[in-house]
Amino acid sequence: MTQKLKRILSLALCVMMLAGVFGINASATSVTSDEAVAWVKSNLGHRFGGGYCVDLIEAYYEFLGESPNDISGRSYASVNLPDGWTRTQGGVPQKGDILIYTNGYNGHVGIYESDYSTYHQNWSGCMYTVQYTGLYSWRCYWGCIHPNFGDDPQTEETGNESVSTYHGADDKPVSVFAAAELAPDSPLTGADSGAPDVAGASDKLSSVMGFFALLIKGLAFISSLLDKIIK
Repeated sequence: MTQKLKRILSLALCVMMLAGVFGINASATSVTSDEAVAWVKSNLGHRFGGGYCVDLIEAYYEFLGESPNDISGRSYASVNLPDGWTRTQGGVPQKGDILIYTNGYNGHVGIYESDYSTYHQNWSGCMYTVQYTGLYSWRCYWGCIHPNFGDDPQTEETGNESVSTYHGADDKPVSVFAAAELAPDSPLTGADSGAPDVAGASDKLSSVMGFFALLIKGLAFISSLLDKIIK
C-alpha cells in the first residue's frame, strides 16, 4: 500500500470518528411527554438540590438525558438549548414543557402538564416538588421550552430561536401567584439560586469554548493516529 493511499484512508477514518463525536446529541430523546410528566408526578414531595425551582429543572434535564444548566430561572429565556429543543416567547405550552417566568430578580421555572396543572419547587415557600392547580399563565409568564420528546411529530426545528408571539398578557394569576407578583423577595420569586441575567451569555461562551477544546483534542488524536499508520 502506497504512502499516499495510507494518508487518504487515515483521513477518512478520522472524519468518521469526529462525526460520531459531534453527532451524539443530534437525535431526539426516547422519553415521551407522558413519561416526562409521570416522572415529575412520581417525585411529588421530593426535594431536589436545595429545593429551588431551578434544581427541579436541572433534575428534569438529567432525566431527559441532557446536561443541566447552573443558572437562574429567568436565564432559561436565553440559555443555549440542547439539540432539537425549541423555545417560544409567549407561546402556548405543551405537556412536559418548561415554563419560564420573569418575576423578581431570578425569575421562576416550572413544568407544564395542562393549563391548570403545573409542577414547581420553591413554590410559596415549599422547598420540594409540588403540584399547582391554578392557571399556569400570569403577567410575568415569559414563554416555554419544548424538549424534543420521542412522541413529537416531525416538525421543522427552530433551535434556540425565540418567536415573539406574546400570549396571555392579561391573564390574572390566582392563589399564591397574585401575592408573589407584588413581592419579588418572597420565597417564590426571590429565593431561587443561580446567576443573574448575564448567565445566559456566559453559558453560550462556555459552550463555544468547550467545543473548541474538544476539537483541539480530536485533532491531536488524529495527528497521533496518522503518525502511527504512516510509520
